[in-house]
Formats: sequence, C-alpha cells, structure tokens
Amino acid sequence: MKPAWDQLGEKYQDSSSVVVADVDCTQHQQLCQQHSIRGYPTIKYYKAGSKTPEDYRGARSFEALDEFVKNNLA
Repeated sequence: MKPAWDQLGEKYQDSSSVVVADVDCTQHQQLCQQHSIRGYPTIKYYKAGSKTPEDYRGARSFEALDEFVKNNLA
C-alpha cells in the first residue's frame, strides 16, 4: 500500500486541487480519534468545500487510487 500511496503523492505533488497526505496516528492520536480511525492503513478523502471526510473503500493499487482521484477529486 505505501509504495502505491507514495507514487500517487508524487503524481499529484504539483496539483492545485489534489493533496495526498499521510498522518502518523502514533504521533497524532487525537486527530485520528477525531476521525474514527481504528485500522491502518485508513484512507479518507475530502471533496472540495467539505469539512467532513469520507471513507475510501476501493482497491489499494496505484492504478485504482489514481482512477478514483481522476473520476472523483481532480
């Protein structure tokens, strides 16, 4: 999962509309509790203008993640 996530981050690093980020729940426990993160890795995303994250439930390959971004977030 981590290599695919890092590849996704690299692809969108210069995007003005997509941010790919990591949160280490061992370092940011309060944030992870706030967003009900109980298992790892957990992928959440925000749509433009939303303050509430949604759970990503798709495949975890680079291709699947990239397709999701293109179709739903970019």
